[in-house]
Amino acid sequence: MIKSNSEHLQDILDDLVSHNADILSAIIVSDDGLNVASGLPHQDDDTAALAASDLVDMADNFSKRLEQGRLSRIMLEGEQRTTIIERASKRTVLAVLVPADTKLGLIILSMRRAVNQIIKIFD
Repeated sequence: MIKSNSEHLQDILDDLVSHNADILSAIIVSDDGLNVASGLPHQDDDTAALAASDLVDMADNFSKRLEQGRLSRIMLEGEQRTTIIERASKRTVLAVLVPADTKLGLIILSMRRAVNQIIKIFD
């Protein structure tokens, strides 16, 4: 049986969260703020998707003003949690939420692998 894009995206997120026990939430978000897929679904995923989209829009604008080039990653570090948002295609981002004390190296590496798979679906 051939899998749909949404099933492929769900597989990517399932793999991401299964290999990273610290991930509290992982979502793929469209540029218009829609929750495309969720790993470890949470009741606030739709709100998080909209907030991630707004944050990406603001960061893109900030990046352009400072002539930083194309935005690739945003890290929002809070007292209790850290959110990492990484560009996944022209119109999507991958957003991951982890506890603030999580070592981010392996999370970012895993996100990069997931993003490379997402790019194959959308590009």
